[in-house]
Amino acid sequence: MTSPTTPHTAADAPVIVTIETPTLGDRSYLVHDRQVGIVIDPQRDIDRVLSLAQEAGVNITHVFETHIHNDYVTGGLALARATDAAYHINADDDVAYDRNPIRDNEVIEVSPTIRVRAIATPGHTFTHLSYALEARVADGAEFEAVGVFTGGSLLFGATGRPDLLGEAHTHDLVHHQFASAHRLAEDLPEQAQVLPRTGSARSAPPAPPAAPPPRASGPRSGRTRRSRRTSSAGSPTHSPALTPTPPTTRTWNRRTPPGPAPPT
Repeated sequence: MTSPTTPHTAADAPVIVTIETPTLGDRSYLVHDRQVGIVIDPQRDIDRVLSLAQEAGVNITHVFETHIHNDYVTGGLALARATDAAYHINADDDVAYDRNPIRDNEVIEVSPTIRVRAIATPGHTFTHLSYALEARVADGAEFEAVGVFTGGSLLFGATGRPDLLGEAHTHDLVHHQFASAHRLAEDLPEQAQVLPRTGSARSAPPAPPAAPPPRASGPRSGRTRRSRRTSSAGSPTHSPALTPTPPTTRTWNRRTPPGPAPPT
């Protein structure tokens, strides 16, 4: 992908507010253009989100879930009902409540300057979605991806665990997760921020060490080169172009008593 030609300015770029729960290693996000806002992966205590939206003077119009999983309690449905916002969940998720089904590559127009593109990233779950945040920072400019909300897919320096649905599914999910990480790296520009729902404390276990290169039996020039990197699934790969970079935007920390972090 080509680099953007229009520079971001503080006045034009969307505002990304991280809503962090350090004791659980979880993050939710409020994104707005100073008038309307969207929320990604809200936790159950939606009062924090409502307070931040009110403080910013924005109306929440869309709520997005990267995945439905029993590793945390979502506040998405409650928030959507409280704000009369559209509630976006993967169309393939079997749920018993009204929602706005969304599929891979579908684009949601949020405002004249913000839109969201769904990206299928199975691996943590079979129906996992990531959401590319695309912004138009000047009149007449093209939309460009400035960030991607990766849920339990691509994390900070790792990927989300593929084993939580049981041993019967782990093999397939490992391969899905590998492909999803590479799709994000290939589809998005290097400067796009990676904005996961899960922190590094609950990342996938480290990859096993790479196997040593075979000894060459011929001349010195015929030695086999070793891959420079091993993925979290243990498969050799090149370094992705998309670099997970923690957001530099404001973080709201919930004051909760310390406790152990559950698995993702």
